[in-house]
Amino acid sequence: MPQPNAIDAQDLGADDTARHELLVHVARLYGDAVGIIDALRIEAWSEEGLTIPQMRLLWTLRDEDGLPVGSLADRLGVNPSTITGHVDRLVRQGLVRREEDPVDRRIVRNFLTEEGAITVGTVRRIAGNYVINILKRLDGDQLSRLEAALADLNRAADAARHDNT
Repeated sequence: MPQPNAIDAQDLGADDTARHELLVHVARLYGDAVGIIDALRIEAWSEEGLTIPQMRLLWTLRDEDGLPVGSLADRLGVNPSTITGHVDRLVRQGLVRREEDPVDRRIVRNFLTEEGAITVGTVRRIAGNYVINILKRLDGDQLSRLEAALADLNRAADAARHDNT
């Protein structure tokens, strides 16, 4: 995963310094927000006997089922040999299955099994319900602002991904 460039606040002008401080503050708030759900997800993954990298792989296949190892490695920002080991374990657990590509038999595609889809769905439901219970505490205006901010964040993330490809 690419690391952001460190910015030395001493090299910035007053306006840039204020923006930098705001960026750092918002990044910390974002980290805190992500942390709200991380502990719950880790608990759910542990109950399923999965590691975080394995669960990330399952989530990726949930979004784009049938990816070969190389594509999974690209999406997750790791070496293909790392993915192969995780896929091997997930195949043994019955959560992923491999199939030869019908057009090019040199390509092996990876798919969630029914049990894999159920596992991902269960973790997603638990986490989703937890977040909804938190969001219920926001009034309509707060929820609308959060919705707009998250939509902006997702668009910026998409743009950043496209800039790096």
